[in-house]
Amino acid sequence: MGKSDRERRHQANLDRIQRVQLVVGRGDRMKVDHEGTLLERARLTMEEVSSHEATERGLQAFDRLLQQLEKSDTRQPNDIAGFLTSIWNQRPLSLAILRGQDQYAGDDMLDVLNAYRYARLNLVENVPGGARRVARVLGKWSLANA
Repeated sequence: MGKSDRERRHQANLDRIQRVQLVVGRGDRMKVDHEGTLLERARLTMEEVSSHEATERGLQAFDRLLQQLEKSDTRQPNDIAGFLTSIWNQRPLSLAILRGQDQYAGDDMLDVLNAYRYARLNLVENVPGGARRVARVLGKWSLANA
């Protein structure tokens, strides 16, 4: 799914949220709770916007981490590869990996974790190059360090 597809999906979700109405009461006494509707729409909108922003930031960060592994002069490639492998295989992650990274790599890792938490899509499949690229980069890294 490309960025434009994700943007269309995000906009469709926002449009759907604007049609939400909170109804209260029973039987003939049912009515729209306008105040409750506004509050619920605000909550849903905030959740959707946060999810979309986290997803986009996380995909960009994931791509930057892959780019670092594609270079040969990367600092601490074992930690970056271990982190991405944990995300790809949905395996436990040692928090020690987050320590000792340069500021940018550490921030990218946190952005990926945030996207993993909030995203409504698979990060590996939606990063530029998709799962093939991730497999190639991590495979190259594991062969180089075997």
